[in-house]
Amino acid sequence: MYRAFFITLSFTLSIGYSSAQTNKHQTLIDSLIEQIASEQITIKKDFYPGMFYSYRGIAAPPYNYQPDNNIFFSAIGAFTLKNMKPALTNANQKALDTIINKVVATYPYFKHKNGLPYYNFWPTGAPIMPNSLFFEYLTNIFLQGEDADDSAMVLMSSDADDSTSAVLKNRMNAISNLSTPKRNIKSTFKRYRKYPAFTTYLGTKMPVDFDFAVQCNLLYFTYKQHLPFSEQDKGTLALITKMVEERLYMKRPVYISPYYVKPSILLYHLTRLMAAFKPSSLEPFKPQLINDLKLLQSKSNNTMEQILISTSLLHLGAESPALKIVSIADFENSNQKKFVFFQARPAFWYRSPLKQIFLHMPYFNSQFFSPTYNKVLWLENLALRD
Repeated sequence: MYRAFFITLSFTLSIGYSSAQTNKHQTLIDSLIEQIASEQITIKKDFYPGMFYSYRGIAAPPYNYQPDNNIFFSAIGAFTLKNMKPALTNANQKALDTIINKVVATYPYFKHKNGLPYYNFWPTGAPIMPNSLFFEYLTNIFLQGEDADDSAMVLMSSDADDSTSAVLKNRMNAISNLSTPKRNIKSTFKRYRKYPAFTTYLGTKMPVDFDFAVQCNLLYFTYKQHLPFSEQDKGTLALITKMVEERLYMKRPVYISPYYVKPSILLYHLTRLMAAFKPSSLEPFKPQLINDLKLLQSKSNNTMEQILISTSLLHLGAESPALKIVSIADFENSNQKKFVFFQARPAFWYRSPLKQIFLHMPYFNSQFFSPTYNKVLWLENLALRD
């Protein structure tokens, strides 16, 4: 009798504790979604209504951060919000739909001038590097090329139909490495130059360029949109697998990913792909990836990096301690604004050793960040834990 009583009591207490934990988490999720919605642009000035704020600055003193009207953070933010919806309540899902729909309404400003489903980083026909001292006045010289990464994120976050997705995919295949006799990459290790892998830009006049994180996103696009797995997909997956085998995401992150740069960010993209679609060639490396993530976790003191590492571990089904931030105020007062998610490094197309040199010269590189997207990444982590 006493045994039955204590079992019942323990069960009741455990249910109560679990509910309290869930409710506490849910309140934070609700508040965070409200905060993200409140930070969407409402009045057209530097940005279009519905976008997320983003900023750009030189990667060295005095930094000089300026508003940067790019679609990148809004598109990847909408994509991330869309992916986490199934883990949230019906009320949360409706709130995210409202946020996403406002973002999607801004996409036409960035679309290819002839209406093709290719998207620019900055608005089509607008100056590059807005609010810069001189680059925006050189727009006619340094034309921006449509961006494969942005285009894939735009289509995935806006529920593009099969025919639209096929147009982008055909373009990705057509301008990939080795797609024509003169389309051959020079800015990577010699052992990787024979892979028929996807390149970063969609323009035929842009040089072939490999970026590990971008290629993870383009493979994600193929899987998610249920597109035929082409020779270029096979080549890209084989290339990523080889880089993972060699642990270049730890040893040479800037070289294999000039735009995302940090091991934690590369692993976030990789593990997101693995969690969603489980490519068989990458599965054997899970223990290695978990060990490397835990190594990074033990060394990092940045809030955003800790969030990305934690999310990556959760993607792999590994344990990750709860984050120490428990409120939006904690998050705002942390060092999260010092974390740069994306960078522009003009030396991406150089051969070595010039590429090796210029990739690490901060006055040649620009940093981009979005305070709102940082919150989206934190929300994703909470959704995975809930």
